[in-house]
Order: sequence, then C-alpha cells, then structure tokens
Amino acid sequence: MEQKLVVRVFRRFDYGLVTHSSDLEAELALHNRRKNALLDVFENEKNITVEDWGQTKDTEPHELVEVIIGIVGTAVFNHAIVPGLKYVGEKLAEKLVDDSISKSAQWIIAKLRPKQESKEILDFQIYSPDGTFISVDPPDRNASITIHFKNGRVDSINYKTNKTDE
Repeated sequence: MEQKLVVRVFRRFDYGLVTHSSDLEAELALHNRRKNALLDVFENEKNITVEDWGQTKDTEPHELVEVIIGIVGTAVFNHAIVPGLKYVGEKLAEKLVDDSISKSAQWIIAKLRPKQESKEILDFQIYSPDGTFISVDPPDRNASITIHFKNGRVDSINYKTNKTDE
C-alpha cells in the first residue's frame, strides 16, 4: 500500500543570493532556486512518486510550496548520513512511527539538508499520515530538527551541537 508524505518547503528570503532588478524578480529567482533543488531531489527517484508538485513549478513566486510524495512500503533508500538523522530515526522508532514513513522521512532530510547548506531552500517540514511532523531549520538559522508527535510531544535537536531539548 502506498503511503503519502507532505513536504512543505520555504524559499530563501535573502535577495543577495540572486541578481535582480526588482523585488519580484528576486522572489521569482529564489522560487526557481527552490524549484530546481526539489526537482533535483525528487524528479527521478525510483522509491518515491511525486503525486502533486503543488506550486513548485509555477511561474509566479511563492514563499511556500507543498509537494505530496507517495512512498512504497518496502523501498530501500540510499543516502548520506547528515547530522541529526540518527536522532530522527531513534525518536520515530520510540513512538512506533511506521518504518517506511520513518525511512522515507530520513531520506528526505538527508537529501534536502544539503540544499539548505547551499542556500537553495530555507526550512522544510515533513508531514506523515498519522499527524506527526518534522521541521528542519537550516544551519544558518537555528540548525535544528524538531519532531512534533501526534500525541503533542515535541522533541528537538540542534544538529550542529548535538544538544537535545530533553
């Protein structure tokens, strides 16, 4: 059975990253940076399907886009280990979050964190079907991963310092 994750991704707001003659032109350039980053991560991946790109490919700029990802329960993901990823896996396992959801969320984090480091995207959230969601702030902001569980519990880690909120 295919499950779905919703990935919400903010564009950068620092206009100095792009050449522009107006704010609208800068917003569109930053929107397109995010679009290219998301296409790079999701477009040709075999273990997921993008069911809806939302406004990702729009010709008008948007601060936030939502991408709906379909995942296959038995998918095997290969990815680099990025700071905070082990923490996410452990916390999701503690709360008995479905293994395919957990592995998919970890894969998304591993793929999108480098896009944050290269300033192609700002922060992002991953929403699971059970209501749990994960927020990932870029390293030039809070450098944190926060998990909001369906029961209301919130756990977070600063992935630069490895300090948790516990």
